[in-house]
Amino acid sequence: MVVRVRVRIKYKDRVVESAAVANSGYETDKPEIHMPLACAKELGFRLAELRGESYRVVGGVTSAYILGEVLVQVIEEDKSSEWVRARAVTVPGEYEVILSDKLLDALGIEIVKAGIGYWRFSGEPINRIRKSVEPQFWIE
Repeated sequence: MVVRVRVRIKYKDRVVESAAVANSGYETDKPEIHMPLACAKELGFRLAELRGESYRVVGGVTSAYILGEVLVQVIEEDKSSEWVRARAVTVPGEYEVILSDKLLDALGIEIVKAGIGYWRFSGEPINRIRKSVEPQFWIE
């Protein structure tokens, strides 16, 4: 299992909610979020005008397409993070929303036990454990 959190993603006047993988191995220089194409369409991105960029990944290189800037917020029943600006990208063939290491930091997400999906917000008591949400796949 991995840590998945519920997020809101805002682009212009549209907002979607989704489960998102908290991936500390997705290393970036600034907060970044991967959004599947179906999620990007739901938010109103114009996909015909995307520009590609080479990305190093485990085992090689892939092409990511730069969507633009979005706002991201982690939401729980009892608490939400602040809205955080993030660069949005998409890689065709990937169907989950994924949060980069720098975005995890900015959102205040601390992974407690990755293998069983436990996490907490930064600053919460050490005995405060939150459980991952179910995965959500964005397939057209």
